[in-house]
Amino acid sequence: MGQSLLLPALPLGCLASCGAPLGGEGAIGTDVISGCAEATRFAIDLALADAPVLHDRSPESLKGCVSLSEGLVGWAFKEEGCEQCPEACAMVLALQGLTAELDGTARCTQTLLLLVRAFNYVSDESTWASVDGFGELIHVRREQCGKVRREEVKKLQLPWPSYSNYRGEGPGSFGQVREQVAVLAAATPNKIHAYQPFLNLWRCYALRHGLAFILETDDTEVSPPHHRAPNWLRWFTAKKYLSYYKALLVVDPDQLIVPECWNISIPAVLGAWSGGAFGSPDVATRDFGKPQTLNNGVVMIRSSPRGHFFLDLLLEKAAWMQNIEKDQGAFDETVLEILGLEATARGDEGYDSECAQYVWPNAKGNHEIALYAMCWWRICQRLAGPFGARRSTFFHFADPRLVDINHVVGARGLNEPAVLHHFAGRSKDWDFMLETFGMARRNTGNCQRVFAHVDSRAAEQRCVAGGPPVTEYPSKSQLSFNEPPMCFRCEPPMLVC
Repeated sequence: MGQSLLLPALPLGCLASCGAPLGGEGAIGTDVISGCAEATRFAIDLALADAPVLHDRSPESLKGCVSLSEGLVGWAFKEEGCEQCPEACAMVLALQGLTAELDGTARCTQTLLLLVRAFNYVSDESTWASVDGFGELIHVRREQCGKVRREEVKKLQLPWPSYSNYRGEGPGSFGQVREQVAVLAAATPNKIHAYQPFLNLWRCYALRHGLAFILETDDTEVSPPHHRAPNWLRWFTAKKYLSYYKALLVVDPDQLIVPECWNISIPAVLGAWSGGAFGSPDVATRDFGKPQTLNNGVVMIRSSPRGHFFLDLLLEKAAWMQNIEKDQGAFDETVLEILGLEATARGDEGYDSECAQYVWPNAKGNHEIALYAMCWWRICQRLAGPFGARRSTFFHFADPRLVDINHVVGARGLNEPAVLHHFAGRSKDWDFMLETFGMARRNTGNCQRVFAHVDSRAAEQRCVAGGPPVTEYPSKSQLSFNEPPMCFRCEPPMLVC
């Protein structure tokens, strides 16, 4: 180590456990700690002040520590050797996270991931960083990433509305295919068995309404070396196929259409067959208001320049690290960005990416979903109007009080009137879902049996397509004594549904 790195050391307890080479590079844990403590403190202070950390006039001690940490970041990120010397791992990750050039949102979120991982190793005994100070540092970095995104959005230009669908080269028969709407579902091969009966039902629903059906099982876009969450597969697939159809109805496999409601066409509800530039939305989805969290499980995308623009803007965010629920936060932020561009085009105040900071995790690696939802509700109302009455030439937000095409089954269970029940979340009872639909797994692959079942149910009971939304603060008269506590009784940010 050079003399420029001889800086104050950390507690002897840590030094005694850090005598082994780190990362196979020949660097010693004690050298990292003693040589880079002051340099790391200096970098943290600059970052908290939102000042450039590494530049031509930076101290040589800082430059040397950054160079040293670059060769160790892979080792420190894996956590395998960090039990013996967590302080060294924290410094390595912090230095790399603090000194990287924030030349784009994706890069900024990568540095945020390094800082969150470093926070795991920071202790109360650290002399180079306090736990509270490092937590504040991560909060500042999230804000910085939001600012970076704001500058990127400023460069975007919303395509003009089009009266007709996107048209490309091809014979006349090919053009006829583009008058058809397709249902699109995606599943990685390891999930096919669990999804199969519900994919069968979607195929039958498409057949009943004259829709094409696309099932994507090619997981190339979410496999190594990409390592993307499987949630992204449907959006990459939508980009591949959108030009071949009038519109795509992008759905999830963990959903089922209420049997008595099978005669309702979801593409028609979402406006896929409406005419005119403003009558046919480019993107349509269910509207969500307080206190329900957002969900992109059912989305209609029209084959138009604006439809492609939406997908491009969404897929760009697949490179962001640690978004809320993988693609969900990216989807929600894309909606706000486009609503902001619409507002700017009509001369109103646009969107400055202020909600973006909540798309990414806090210092403990947790997502503050309620904070993001509250920000989204507020900005969406300013840009497009209140829940159930949004105004946009780009989006159609379907009012669930009229027709609920994406009821996320939560604390209220299946009591809420809806056309579609979405069993979102990580843990699902697939047998219960089939029991809810009322068919055995083996029969779901026979559309004649499926049609007989749904027609029988429709003859027995009327389809109630929508109903009153979840309310934030129900009165005591609305609550029964035996009713279990529901999330909608709590004011955000404590809980959202």
